[in-house]
Amino acid sequence: MSDAKATEKPRVTLHIGVHFTTDGYLQRSVSVNRAPLKAHGVHVPAKRHTWGVISKMLEGLDGLPPIVEEEDEVRRALLGKSGAQHLFLADDRWAAPLRDAVDGETLYPGIGDRVAAVAELFSASELQISMALINPAIFMSNSFASGTAPRLLSTFVDHVAPEGLRWRDTVEALRKAVPNVPLLIWAEEDAPLIWPTVMRRLFHLPPEVPVSGRILPLKPLLVEEGFERLKTYLISHPPETTVQYERVMLAFMDKYGREEALAPRCDIPGWDAEAIDVLTAHYEEDLEALAQEEGITLLQPVS
Repeated sequence: MSDAKATEKPRVTLHIGVHFTTDGYLQRSVSVNRAPLKAHGVHVPAKRHTWGVISKMLEGLDGLPPIVEEEDEVRRALLGKSGAQHLFLADDRWAAPLRDAVDGETLYPGIGDRVAAVAELFSASELQISMALINPAIFMSNSFASGTAPRLLSTFVDHVAPEGLRWRDTVEALRKAVPNVPLLIWAEEDAPLIWPTVMRRLFHLPPEVPVSGRILPLKPLLVEEGFERLKTYLISHPPETTVQYERVMLAFMDKYGREEALAPRCDIPGWDAEAIDVLTAHYEEDLEALAQEEGITLLQPVS
């Protein structure tokens, strides 16, 4: 019996982003692990279906808390005929659509209310919330490059000082809204080194269960030859420990990494290189501080 089936409550993992993280490779990791996920009672409904089911229920509730029957209705609609005990639901819009993420004085100013409303639909489940963070400088640069809400973005950078742009504020607002829900966090920059660990924690897979797609985060970071060589190397020289695995990833990133991907240029109108350095330094400080917070698990490389 899997650990998901052995738990008293059904499990739900709600992955809420943020934007520009796990870009594509989370969904691909789900696809290549369908068999072990199914075998261990994990069901990942289609993103569009999930969004429709939850949005419809929230609209019908109109701010009121759901009753037990309504929670059951949502769960049945998402599980379908899968018979699973663990739902994995991923959508960065749970935190906010991108335009709303920069409509205020902090990143994702409405994250608490938005996520709390969704979490309330699963009060009878063992709920875990997960989110990947990214250097705010890269987040802002990517936001401008996306072409989404350019006026809002311009207003945001005009009124928010770089030193005041902290993920810690966003996470604290989330924790205040759902204080009893454990939060799993990692840095997007660390994903190439820790993705196997992240997948196991997201899906509650035992350590003895092999996972596929563990190097998917490296695909956009390496030249094609390097990525193919990495796949071959891992077959012929499988790392025996987590430390060995991380060292192999670092070695291939060093030798075959695409510079523009490993050190992306940050272009934020009105903010100079000094502002970018401030954002980066504060990002590292915030990660260190969040790692010490009760109720938060920060996944990091071990080496």
